[in-house]
Amino acid sequence: MLYLILPIIIMFSLSFMRVAHPLSAGLVLLIQTTLVAIASGTLNKTFWFSYILFLIFLGGMLVLFIYVASLASNEQFSIDLVFFLISLIIICFVSLLLITLDPIILSNKMTMLYSSLMNEYKFNSNSLFNSPIYNAPTAFFTFFIISYLLLALLVVVKIMKSSSSPLRLMTYENTRTKNTPSN
Repeated sequence: MLYLILPIIIMFSLSFMRVAHPLSAGLVLLIQTTLVAIASGTLNKTFWFSYILFLIFLGGMLVLFIYVASLASNEQFSIDLVFFLISLIIICFVSLLLITLDPIILSNKMTMLYSSLMNEYKFNSNSLFNSPIYNAPTAFFTFFIISYLLLALLVVVKIMKSSSSPLRLMTYENTRTKNTPSN
């Protein structure tokens, strides 16, 4: 499974540098986050870490989407078709190459080296299930983070309530006030 996911992650990392529109950059980040969450979930025995990682990135992407939609709403969206086709061909070629390099086909020494490296970096999930999340050493930090998030939420609500307007003034409202006849 990782044979197929890792080249696609690398391709999206390289394509992120060529993206010009903020919404397409957000889409690339969302796809790459999904792939990284799947890859980290397959390496670990549980998917909870990858699920939390995906939810955090998704929340950040929602904030970025609202920011971009309010500031750059009228930008033209274009796709570089040549770059997309070249990267798709490279991904297909690398994926086919990695599928053919199956550890069963490789020599025994290479397979043993690969398995010893993978066992060295395996995640021990038994220690994870034996420790509670909110134990005594981390209870203070958890309470501090919850208090900080609540304070940030209250400050943002207060700021938005005082201005009672969007982040950017609409041009329709500006032209309407300029064109109204004065008595």
